[in-house]
Amino acid sequence: MLGLSILCAAHRAGAERSITAEVSAIAPFDAAQLTAALRVRLPVEGAPVELRVTATPGGVRIEARGNVREVALRDLTGVAAARFVALAANDLLLDDLADPPLGAPSLTRSSDAPDSAPTTVGVLGAAAAWQYVLGGLAVDLAIPCGRWLVAIEAGGGTLVDGPVQLTAAMIRIGGGARLGWLELRAGATLAPLIVSSGGGDRTILAGAGTSIRVRVPIGPGIRAVLAGGVDLFATRTSYLLDGAMLATPRAAPWIAAGMEVTP
Repeated sequence: MLGLSILCAAHRAGAERSITAEVSAIAPFDAAQLTAALRVRLPVEGAPVELRVTATPGGVRIEARGNVREVALRDLTGVAAARFVALAANDLLLDDLADPPLGAPSLTRSSDAPDSAPTTVGVLGAAAAWQYVLGGLAVDLAIPCGRWLVAIEAGGGTLVDGPVQLTAAMIRIGGGARLGWLELRAGATLAPLIVSSGGGDRTILAGAGTSIRVRVPIGPGIRAVLAGGVDLFATRTSYLLDGAMLATPRAAPWIAAGMEVTP
């Protein structure tokens, strides 16, 4: 009797179907968690199942049997996120999955317009290459619409080790696109200046700029941000103090690093 039980158990183990889940390293769950969630919903026997999951700004993209589906995970992580994705795969594996339970999520195929990712707020430290380094801090607001976005960045900085005491505000208003980890932006740039040295001065530099950002998830709703770009100014000004000349730039490359969160 014992031998028969062992034989039946071995037969069930041998007949267990193959499930292969390839999950991006930055997804909020791992392959083992997704495999376990799928195995609960799949019949024990059947054809091998293969899925590929990659991270998107607002969640993940599922690829299976030539079909693609994007899922917004919001703040779900770990086992809860894996179970949600397993439910989301129901129509990609329609022949294999059991009937979906009541309350299964309503999702959008990638061929349709994807749901907008949540608005993000970021804080970045920046350094711009003027005649001397202009170091400062900026607050960034990005409002996505699908893969497109409207962005407003505002901050201020001070000229480091320059012959003139100069403080500048930096305002960038524009739009862009999010492509996975990458974000591309372009728009208008305004830089109000206040000079404290000598007789002092106030003016505004106007121009345009472009930038690229790398956004790396480090936790639920939190991303590290590395950015770089260049501002091109249509207006310039120069200052002479005690024989030292300072001129504002025509082109000002900059780099920044910081964090962003989903409010």
